[in-house]
Amino acid sequence: MRRPLAQLPQPHCTPQPRRHSCRGAVIALTIACSLLRLTGPLTAADDFTAYRQSVRPLLDAHCIACHGSIRQSAGLRLDHGAAILKGADSGPVVIPRNPADSSLVHKVRSTDPQSQMPPAGEGEHLSEQQITVLSDWIAAGALFPPDEAIPASPSEWWSVQPVKRPSPPATDNPWVRNPVDTFIAAAHTQHQLSPAREASPPVLLRRLYLDLIGIPPTATELNAWLNDASPDRFERKVDELLARPEYGQRWGRHWMDVWRYSDWYGSRAINEIRYSQRHIWRWRDWIVDSLNTDKPYDRMITEMLAADEIAADDTTALAATGFLGRNWYKFDRNVWMFDTVEQTAQAFLAVTLRCARCHDHKYDPLSQTEYYQFRAFFEPHDVRTDPLSANLTTEKDATLGDVLKEGVSRIYDRELDVPTYVFQRGDNRYPDKDRPVSPAVPAFLGGSVDIQPVQLPAAASDPHLRPAVLNGLIAAADRTISEAQTALQQAHSKQQTADLAVAERQQQLATQNPDQPTRQTASEPPVPPIFADDFHTRSPHWKVVSGDWTWQDGVLQLPTVASFATVVAEPVLPRNCRIKVRYRTLQPGSYRSVGFSFDYLDTGNSQDVYTATGDASQTIQAFHRNAGQQHYPAAGIVPTPLQVGQEICVEAVIREQQLTLLLDGQQKLEYTMPLARREGRLALWVHQGTAQFLQLEVQPLISTLADLQAAAAQAATGVKVATAGLAAAEAERESLSCRIAAELARCGLSTEPHQPLAEKAARAEKLAAIARTRSTLAATTDSAKVQELEASITKLQQEADSKGTQYSPLGPTFPRSSSGRRLALARWITSPQNPRTARVAVNQIWLRHFGEALVPSVANFGMNGARPTHPELLDWLAAELIHNGWQMKSIHRLIVCSATWRQASTNPSTTTTDPANRWLTRMPPRRMEAEIVRDSLLHAAGLLDLQPGGPELPESEIQTVYRRSLYFRNTPNEKAGLLETFDAPNPNECYRRQTSVVPQQALALLNSGLALDASRQLAEKLMTVAQTSNVEHHNLQFVRLAFETILSRSPTEQETTACLQFLQDLPTQLQQSDLPVFPAGTGTAQRSPAADPLQRARENLLLVLFSHNDFVTIR
Repeated sequence: MRRPLAQLPQPHCTPQPRRHSCRGAVIALTIACSLLRLTGPLTAADDFTAYRQSVRPLLDAHCIACHGSIRQSAGLRLDHGAAILKGADSGPVVIPRNPADSSLVHKVRSTDPQSQMPPAGEGEHLSEQQITVLSDWIAAGALFPPDEAIPASPSEWWSVQPVKRPSPPATDNPWVRNPVDTFIAAAHTQHQLSPAREASPPVLLRRLYLDLIGIPPTATELNAWLNDASPDRFERKVDELLARPEYGQRWGRHWMDVWRYSDWYGSRAINEIRYSQRHIWRWRDWIVDSLNTDKPYDRMITEMLAADEIAADDTTALAATGFLGRNWYKFDRNVWMFDTVEQTAQAFLAVTLRCARCHDHKYDPLSQTEYYQFRAFFEPHDVRTDPLSANLTTEKDATLGDVLKEGVSRIYDRELDVPTYVFQRGDNRYPDKDRPVSPAVPAFLGGSVDIQPVQLPAAASDPHLRPAVLNGLIAAADRTISEAQTALQQAHSKQQTADLAVAERQQQLATQNPDQPTRQTASEPPVPPIFADDFHTRSPHWKVVSGDWTWQDGVLQLPTVASFATVVAEPVLPRNCRIKVRYRTLQPGSYRSVGFSFDYLDTGNSQDVYTATGDASQTIQAFHRNAGQQHYPAAGIVPTPLQVGQEICVEAVIREQQLTLLLDGQQKLEYTMPLARREGRLALWVHQGTAQFLQLEVQPLISTLADLQAAAAQAATGVKVATAGLAAAEAERESLSCRIAAELARCGLSTEPHQPLAEKAARAEKLAAIARTRSTLAATTDSAKVQELEASITKLQQEADSKGTQYSPLGPTFPRSSSGRRLALARWITSPQNPRTARVAVNQIWLRHFGEALVPSVANFGMNGARPTHPELLDWLAAELIHNGWQMKSIHRLIVCSATWRQASTNPSTTTTDPANRWLTRMPPRRMEAEIVRDSLLHAAGLLDLQPGGPELPESEIQTVYRRSLYFRNTPNEKAGLLETFDAPNPNECYRRQTSVVPQQALALLNSGLALDASRQLAEKLMTVAQTSNVEHHNLQFVRLAFETILSRSPTEQETTACLQFLQDLPTQLQQSDLPVFPAGTGTAQRSPAADPLQRARENLLLVLFSHNDFVTIR
């Protein structure tokens, strides 16, 4: 369904407020107070406060887009006080203490389109209240701070200056460990501050583990490190952790935040994708693997934007283009393109390009035309899914049709010369087709691009020609031949067995006393039932395939309407048998089809008998399922009056191909089944209805001579069918080989001429079609169908002899060249001369290590963003990243080995002198991210499954499946509740996570089944380690191990005393029957609590420690 225009994502030119209730209340209160303040007159007594708090923000919001450092319409600047008083080219616009004669007031009051300010279409007009604020300020003297800084011109802004490596400040400060510290120490000296002491070893090690790999150290790892006296133990541990695969998982989640990773979403109920890509998880795995191999950051960017142009035959690299595929939106390509343009600029360059979609950027020197020039880099691209192997199995998308079930989602250029137009006021309904734009980068960032078309390898245009796919196709064809050979051998064996059975019966009848009566009629079975069930208890023979079947009150019941709800009995049925089923059709439903299958192989292959008790018509009938298709022959349908709630008995007498149906003892159908018999099982099923099954009985029938002769005839037919099947398989293999040879020649991958190979492939394909048709003909008895198939063979033979060159390709084909636009853009972004890219990267890395970034506005390095707190340090790190070949592990090592990062999280000497920790006089404590909370909890209990990679896991399994958290589905529509409680990333807008501390988080840890299971598992594990004969000492050991395992430290004396008292008191309380019992785990706990009260107390103690502030906090 197409979204209405009003619901489409709109460009945002200002940061959006965070949605936390407490913070929101503060913001609301602040705004309310501001409005109250603005309602009264402003006087000189306000000094400069009125200008700073009211006038300056008003002018910034409404005026500086046209009258600031970027543009000075009419020669007027309104971005600082001196310029306001200077006025425009025409003269003063503000006369202090005389608002009535100030032209600025006249302009903002005017309703004349020719003179009003802001001009129509350039912004909202000022309200009367805002005009009053401006007038009162002028009346009070138009005061402004005399030392007000003049805003820098765009060319002077810090983030457009070239990245140059500054020299680290010289220092003899013994606190300094590496160049990072020299910049921090210089700031400390300048502001007369002292750093905090180094964090204690246990705190330091826990911080290091959580920072680099996202899980805490085990007690064994902690004690081993604490007992290591080597002077380089910390550095060695850093190198060890950076080399572990968990590093890529932990930091992969960070970059997934920055790059807005989202699994595909839409409507899973009907398997309809609307956003992102089905196999997007391969991009996630590429991120993790790239980080673990220390792939250079510039190479990562290049592959994400243009792997199809630099590594088109590398399916692993192609997964990186998920960065672009993630923006795909089914209903509107322009929405998809808006996201692609804006997120690329923001993620890699911290450019808020979206603010120029509708008009020129208000704060940065970005024109609307430049927005669409940036879009032109992406205009040709589209998405597709390439096969990775011969597994070409498809699944049905509700609207896209058949799509590959396994493959790699990737980007490619579909239309190389598609034009890009500027949308008037950003509205895609009004493209300016008179002036198409060409790809270009924003001029204010410098540099240019050299766009050269890229010739692609055959693997890009014809992905089915990849060796892995070809080898797999050939192997699959060889397997088919092998299976056909086996089937032919089995058919011969069955024929021999059937012929022998006929001969033996004929001999038996020849020697039988003619006076001895025979009992071989269908109505009088000679042997007892081989399978019977009255459903009073559930038999182990039954397996539920689908539906919510229940065994209760002496019936097997399906209480809920479903589509072909099925339950299967394990025994294979005898070939000839009588099946008797008593059941009752119930009211809910539409078709109310109730029946059973025999010769059942799976839900797509069986012979079936059923009654339909619809409101309009009722029938008893037979139908047949083969290869997933359902066949309803008219000869198998018998209209029969039936009533809902009526108990009926349906009997099926099955002899070879003959089927007799009886309803309540009366014969309803005598029928020859058109589908060949197969050995299979029995199944009961209900379709679009509900029912109760009361009794089932299966009796074998002794075969008569006629039965045996019919079976022998069918076996002989089976040999013919199997022989034809083998010939078809061999012909298919030959056709495949010929088509592969022709395709390789067409794509220039072989030296042979294409024409003769194409003729050979065309002929082989027709011969394969003839062989398939003969295989069908061998199993066909219908004379009309036989004539149709023979005519088809004749036609195919004529076509095979015609020396044509048309044959079916192995798969879809795509362009052999690409525009080269995205590759040119990637090279510009990753150029060492680009002033933004390296700065953005190291700022993001710093943010995740410290919880605060060097540039707080991490996604906005523009003129309305923040300045860096330590600009020289930022530039030094950026230059270091480039100098080290853009490899990020060296930056991590520098940061965590610095004295700055190793500080304690408290510093009494700077509590008042650096209260906001602007100068990094201590390590900022921060709450664990959502994934670290869950993963650390599982890891502490020894439950965390570190298996890497693979398709996303359902978010509903977050509490029962113990994989790392980044592998669970996360979309705007589907989020794991536990992670959401701890501020999981928002895939739509996540460049920096929001962090909250709310009561629900403590409740989630106390009540989740995951935390309960972890506590119970860990209690059992620690009890084993702490076992002694002395219970008191046992508890002391348990407490120590619990603190070391969960909090990575030893308990204090006070904590030890409190915990021991808890373990002494709680078992007694647990045995008091009058205490209330509260349910816990919300049904997701998989382990039962200990029966022993003391062990139950230990479990509870661990649960409390998992909710401890020291557990969820990185200090």
